[in-house]
Amino acid sequence: MKAWITGGGYVTAAGFGTLSEKDQPQIVPGEPQIPKGKEIFKSPLLRYGRFDRYTKLGCAGIALAVRDAGLDEAQEKRPVGIVLSTEYESYASDLDYYQTTQEENGAYASPNLFSYTLPGIVLGEMAIHFKMTGPTFIVGESGSGVIGINALDSALDILQTGLCDTIVAGWLDSPPQTIVKEDSTHGSVFVVLTTKKTQSGPSIIKEKRVIKNETGLEISSVLDLF
Repeated sequence: MKAWITGGGYVTAAGFGTLSEKDQPQIVPGEPQIPKGKEIFKSPLLRYGRFDRYTKLGCAGIALAVRDAGLDEAQEKRPVGIVLSTEYESYASDLDYYQTTQEENGAYASPNLFSYTLPGIVLGEMAIHFKMTGPTFIVGESGSGVIGINALDSALDILQTGLCDTIVAGWLDSPPQTIVKEDSTHGSVFVVLTTKKTQSGPSIIKEKRVIKNETGLEISSVLDLF
């Protein structure tokens, strides 16, 4: 199974950028430098400024990758998918919401926070904004430091089925500081993959459950594609 890489985007504590800028994403501890909506969206994304950190991180990383691939100005719906891998999902917002249910038998439970206890909200927001109708889902992250490999593996499987010919795949995490060490990393890194043979540029191939780049080197993380 072969797919071409047409764009990429990332947001980490070291900054944000795209694949075409030739900068390697640096996954370092600290607060992520999330860009403002006007820096990454040509048309405004409603509520972006009010998103929780997990959702905003994911939307920003996906938007940068989609823009880098030239797919951010669609006028009609198109069968493009999105798949991400995450270890903590929306756990930080889950905890914040739970705190609001502790008084008066839940009478003051926050409806705003409740919507962000669903880890797939980020996928829905991006699919609607960019008119993507392909498969969208989340897979687990191993937590072993090889970030995004499960998303890449699943994305290539989807492309092989023919359900869509283009898919956005990558990693997203924003763990709660109350239960993990203070220097935990937050960020998102995504690439756009396509099976369209007219594409030029770097490619990856999956053979016997192993993902390799065009020179034959094994890919162990989405970072290896930058």
